Amino acid sequence: MKTAGSVRILYVEGNVDGTVGGSFFSLLFLVSGLDRTRFEPVVVFAADNTLRPRFHAAGITTRLEIPARPVTFPGLPGRILAKGINFLRGAVLDPLRLARLLRRERVRLLHLNNSITRNHTWTIAARLAGVPVITHERGINDRFKPRDLMLGRRMKAVICISAAVRDNFERVGVKDLPFVTIHNGLDPAQMKVTRPASEIRAELGVPATTRLVGIVGNIKPWKGQEVVVRAMAKLRDEFPDVVCLLIGDTSPDDMHYRVSVNALIGELGLAGRVLITGFKQDIANYVNALEMQIHASVAPEPFGRVLLEAMALEKPVIASGDGA
Repeated sequence: MKTAGSVRILYVEGNVDGTVGGSFFSLLFLVSGLDRTRFEPVVVFAADNTLRPRFHAAGITTRLEIPARPVTFPGLPGRILAKGINFLRGAVLDPLRLARLLRRERVRLLHLNNSITRNHTWTIAARLAGVPVITHERGINDRFKPRDLMLGRRMKAVICISAAVRDNFERVGVKDLPFVTIHNGLDPAQMKVTRPASEIRAELGVPATTRLVGIVGNIKPWKGQEVVVRAMAKLRDEFPDVVCLLIGDTSPDDMHYRVSVNALIGELGLAGRVLITGFKQDIANYVNALEMQIHASVAPEPFGRVLLEAMALEKPVIASGDGA
């Protein structure tokens, strides 16, 4: 319940491709657990998404602040002009507009949900409005631009979601940010199974006698779905009764990868043995139907939230060892 003295915190999720991943679910878990007599969370999304109704059901106010597309003009003079316009908009005009929003809404803290490499317009706006800023760091990046570090140094905290994320800053030579490590949390009680495994199998056309495994995560190259498909081909002769689910959404930018994974399934003769389910809102029901969950990231994993979800449902996990 909101009270007169509650502190308004504005959370910004900057993902623009329409998919939802671990950062969204971690944010939902965080804001749902706040003491509403002390804090009033408002969540801003940079794109509409399938998880917004879950925030609303938890009593969280959300709004959309969709960033304008960069302007483009043909030819060298056009590119120079476009670069100037985009810089002016991103570094001056949009921050001024958002600073007015922060003041008008009496925001006391701005919490960015992604990385010091993103949401720069909001960071500048908060500086203009005199609002303190913290950010989650949910990625493992090979390098950071000077602008990332300049703005990061002006934050009150850079929250690393694992030791692997924090150690990566050290690896690339970044040591002077206000780091704090706080692991993602998960309430096992929220992993509620509402449909029996037999119903999930029937929906997917998987016989009851078949052994069912799966990988959960948005379909994108670094998540390693191709590795899992190739592994299934090697297992075919020894374990002919295994079916694997690829559970996750695909952004427009990664659709080429999904197409290639689907083509590989056909080339390796795995149609019916590897199934792409797409995004599932009731993920607990699908994980519960698995005998084992796979996590095959081919780049360092910042923090595999889906592994916590699998363990909460007492599912064994096989995961690559790079990252957290």
